[in-house]
Amino acid sequence: KNLVPGAPDTDDTVEGYESYYGALTVGSGDSFTVHIESSSSDKLVDQTVVRTYHITGDQLVITPQNASEGRRVTYERVAG
Repeated sequence: KNLVPGAPDTDDTVEGYESYYGALTVGSGDSFTVHIESSSSDKLVDQTVVRTYHITGDQLVITPQNASEGRRVTYERVAG
């Protein structure tokens, strides 16, 4: 399920997987922009998305600025 309030479910949120890569530009404050060159979802190719990020301790949380673009993801550093 999509964890962003108000965002519609998509195939990616139902299936729980989305990937993309592209040129990344770090913005001011806590945001970055990605121009998507390729993606697991064809509809994302050539799109530009803006994400905010927040780091607390060992956690990195990335959230779309536009709720309709996806879901929030959380990464946690694991001691290895």
